[in-house]
Amino acid sequence: MAETRVDLRHLLEDIRDSYPCVIEEAILTELLANSLDSGCSRVDISIEPEQRRLTFADNGRGMDSKGFEQYHDIAATTKVRGKGIGFAGVGAKLALLVCKEVLSETRRGRRYHCSRWWLESDYRAPWEEMDSLGLVPGENGTAVRLHFKVKEVGQLLSPEYVAQVVSTHFYPLLDGEFSKVLSSIYPNGVAVTVNGVPVHLPEMKREGGSYFVVRQGKKRKLLGIGFLLKTSGELPEERWGLAVSTYGKVIKRGWEWLGVTPKNPNHLAGVVELPGLVDCLTTNKCDFMRDPNNLQKYYKYRRAVQDAVAGVLEQLGEARSVEPKPDRGFEKLRKEIEKVVGEILPDFPELAPLFGRKKTGEEATGTTQDAEGGLTVSVAEGTDVAGGDKGGLGTGEGTEGMVEGPLEGTHLEVDEQGKEQAKEQATQRRRPGLMIGFDEETGGDEMAWLRGSTVYINALHPAYRRVQESGSADLYITFTVASTLSVQVEEGRSPFEFMHRFMGVWGSMK
Repeated sequence: MAETRVDLRHLLEDIRDSYPCVIEEAILTELLANSLDSGCSRVDISIEPEQRRLTFADNGRGMDSKGFEQYHDIAATTKVRGKGIGFAGVGAKLALLVCKEVLSETRRGRRYHCSRWWLESDYRAPWEEMDSLGLVPGENGTAVRLHFKVKEVGQLLSPEYVAQVVSTHFYPLLDGEFSKVLSSIYPNGVAVTVNGVPVHLPEMKREGGSYFVVRQGKKRKLLGIGFLLKTSGELPEERWGLAVSTYGKVIKRGWEWLGVTPKNPNHLAGVVELPGLVDCLTTNKCDFMRDPNNLQKYYKYRRAVQDAVAGVLEQLGEARSVEPKPDRGFEKLRKEIEKVVGEILPDFPELAPLFGRKKTGEEATGTTQDAEGGLTVSVAEGTDVAGGDKGGLGTGEGTEGMVEGPLEGTHLEVDEQGKEQAKEQATQRRRPGLMIGFDEETGGDEMAWLRGSTVYINALHPAYRRVQESGSADLYITFTVASTLSVQVEEGRSPFEFMHRFMGVWGSMK
């Protein structure tokens, strides 16, 4: 008999608490996500209430001997960031908290493994191999059978609940329109059944809606496909907003992640599938990473979605009209705020992708490739395009006419021993293109929100209306912009650090 020996219950509870949903949903979504990661085209879910058991069976690749052994090590993970949408068989591991035993069977050709696994105490989770149970119907695949405890089943024995969780968390798998971007990942599609009945689209889908495509760049590269529905009645709060999914699994839901709020957010729901964002997923696949490199990609995708959604909201009569404040005093303030952002951005490079870049009229020097030039440069890792003698994330003040490196993600930097020739070039500095708008229609409790490179001030907020009367609008607008941008800083850094720096630089301006 093999055995795992760590502080298991505490570890499993920590994993459970890392999910933004109840344990029943976490178990179901992780079991299905791991089946999808195995390359399956079919998942059959069987529920037997009288026997108090639930079975997942797929026709994926199955596990080899090493993988099957690691599967039973609660402290180990064979999944890494950016690879797939499941997390190390966590569905079965979390099930140990509510099951008296977990039976697992996997087949890969002629080889099979079958085990019985249970949580005996807080510190012991023994498992033993056993003869095949015949849970895997074909030559390849994996099946997991959960035998529940009497008092800790929740809704996991309800076919309606299981089907609802699948349709909510894996909507793109059920809608044929999304196969246009998912066919390369699931070439044969994915069919999901519960007690032999195919899982269908949610009921509200029948009211109709609008599909949209997400494209990026001059070549209009296809990034994803989305669907947005306006309902006649108010939706439950958990259904509000646009969900973002990758590889068919919903990661986030709402309007906050998108930085867009329609006129009637509680009447709109939908989902957008962006397969390319799978590289940005956190280890537990429940959110996107917030380090500079991944944020740069995430913001580019988000801006493309914002552009695509804007047209749909306008068609549905849900777009908000936002007008700039038409006075010279405000334009002076806007330029001051823009200058503050440009000054502190090198210390917060993760925010760079939020803003466009524009000329300021100030002269700057840098290097550009030139076979006759007197300087020598070498190829260095950096961003897709960079200029001047600065690398990193492109947040420094580069030069006009920037040089593309010979490889994606490279730039040219000065190097006495390098082989490429370069020359100095004078040009104009480039500053972040931050815009500020005022929304006089939406109202609500939010002081401001961010869409693309524009911060929208809620002109109906009672605090804004009060400061207008007192003559302190400039300070209010500056503070609101700082607080709106501060929540975008890299995970692990305090938003207050950004706000203190922002307000300090602004206050020092003359």
